[in-house]
Amino acid sequence: MLKRRDVLRAGCTMGAGAIAGCSGSGSQSGSSGGSSNEIVVGSKTFAENRILGYMAYEALSELTDLRVVDEIGYGATSTAWEGLVEGRLDLYWEYTGTLRLTHPPAQESLIEDPEEQARAARESIESTHDLVVLSRAPFNNTYTVVTTPEWIDETGISSLGALADHVNAGNTDQTIALGPSFYDRADGWPGLLDHYGFDPAAVEEWDENVEVVSLGLTYEFLDIGRAQLGMGFLTDGRIDVDGLEPLADDESFWPIYSPCPCLSASVAEAHPEARDALDRIGPSVDGAGDIRELNAAVTIDGRSAQSVAREHLESAGVI
Repeated sequence: MLKRRDVLRAGCTMGAGAIAGCSGSGSQSGSSGGSSNEIVVGSKTFAENRILGYMAYEALSELTDLRVVDEIGYGATSTAWEGLVEGRLDLYWEYTGTLRLTHPPAQESLIEDPEEQARAARESIESTHDLVVLSRAPFNNTYTVVTTPEWIDETGISSLGALADHVNAGNTDQTIALGPSFYDRADGWPGLLDHYGFDPAAVEEWDENVEVVSLGLTYEFLDIGRAQLGMGFLTDGRIDVDGLEPLADDESFWPIYSPCPCLSASVAEAHPEARDALDRIGPSVDGAGDIRELNAAVTIDGRSAQSVAREHLESAGVI
C-alpha cells in the first residue's frame, strides 16, 4: 500500500459527479403509490444529477398532462435506487456504468463502446426489474486526471499511458492531488497504477509527491501551482472554467458512465407520452462540453439547477 500524505482541509466543494460506484440493493419495483396521473421524479444529490432531474421534471410538466412531483435531491446512489425499485420514486437518472456494474444483477466485465454499454445495461436492468431504461445523454461522467496546457506543452504528455512511461523513466518529481476516495478505490488510484503498468519502485518514490486532499481541492492545488496533476471528473465545470486538460484514458481503464432516465415500467405503459418526453432529453445534451457548462452554472455561478435545466430545454427545442 502506498504511504498516504493527507492534507486536511474543510469546506470542500463537491465534484460534478459522485462516481457511480456506490452499492445499491435491488427488488422488483412498483408504483409510487400516488394517483395514476402522478409521476414522482427524483435525483441524486450532486449538481449534475439534479440538473438532469429537473430536465425530466420540466419536460414532463410541459409535454404531458401528468401531475409531476418534485423529489429532486432524493439521496445518494443507493438511496435513489432503492426509492425507485421500491416504488417511492417513478423516475431518476442513473449512469450506464452503475446500472451494469453496481445494481443487481451486477456484471464484472467492462464494455468500451458507449452504445453497447447502454444496450447491455438496458437489457440487464429491464430483464430483472420493473423498469425501462430510456435514451442516454452522450457524455461520460467518470474519473479523469487533469493538468494544465502548460504542463502538457512542457512534457509532451497528453495521455495516461504516456504518464506511466514518464514516471517509469524516473520522473517522479511532479505533484499529483487525489481525493481520499479515489486514492483507495479499485477504480481509482490503485487500479489505474496497475492497469497502466506503473513500476512499483517508481510509484513508491512518486508517493512522496502524492497529496491526498478533500474532494474539490484537487482543482485548487492546480490553480495555485501546488500540483501539476490532479484527479477530477470529466463533466466537472471547473475543467473548462480553469482551462484544464484531461489526460486521455488511452487504454480504457475507466467504465463509461452515461446517464439515462430510468422509469417505472408501469408508468411507461400507462403513459407513453411520458416515455416520449423523456426520450427527447438525453440527446439534447451534446457531449461533455455542454454538461460542463451546465454544471458550472450551478456549482460556480450559483444558479438553481431548475432554472439551468429549463433554460437548456428551451434553447435545445425540447420544450
